[in-house]
Amino acid sequence: MSDLPHSRAWYARLGREQSVYAHPWRRVLSGPDPEETFDGLLAALLTPHAQVLEAGCGHGPDAVRFGARAARWVAYDFVPEWVAAAQANAPHAEVHLWDGRGEVPAPLRGPFDLIVSRRGPTSVIRHLPALAAPDARFLYVGPRLDVPQVPAELEAAGWRVLGEWRASVLAHAPTRTDWQRRCEWMNEPDRVAEWDRQARAAGLPYREERYTVLAAPA
Repeated sequence: MSDLPHSRAWYARLGREQSVYAHPWRRVLSGPDPEETFDGLLAALLTPHAQVLEAGCGHGPDAVRFGARAARWVAYDFVPEWVAAAQANAPHAEVHLWDGRGEVPAPLRGPFDLIVSRRGPTSVIRHLPALAAPDARFLYVGPRLDVPQVPAELEAAGWRVLGEWRASVLAHAPTRTDWQRRCEWMNEPDRVAEWDRQARAAGLPYREERYTVLAAPA
């Protein structure tokens, strides 16, 4: 496929081809899920009075898991199929269709005490001054360890980084078909031959990497 991994076109295709926002290949982790840091921080930041905005909600798994712990959970995504799925999966949440561009729609204007993005758009960062309450927090987890644009974008928006966490966990693609599908989705067709050279009984190993950041207004 020609779409760059994690681009808008990439996510749109994921939304068309899958009913859930998840890896389109099977993988087996050899350690803790690298997004557990995000889970723990999110759970600790939620209060019964919190007004939460989720950027890039996918099919609504976080709204389902965490939404009841907040006073209000508002979310958006730019993939219509995921918005419809999130509305069905998390009827207690307010889910809207938005691409993150232009003026913030009225239902998403807040102010919000917590803005979160799990592998969602970093474009929400430039809107933080308009979205956030004075003591708000922004919590993000992305698919790579090295994402220098996130701290730079936070600084440009007038926010400061409170903490950064990097996790790298060994994973295995259990079958050649899974590895081929991963290479296709990650735009790495030249790596398909690695299966024939390096695969073992557990499959072919690779790294699952995540970068988590917590920020606040400067």
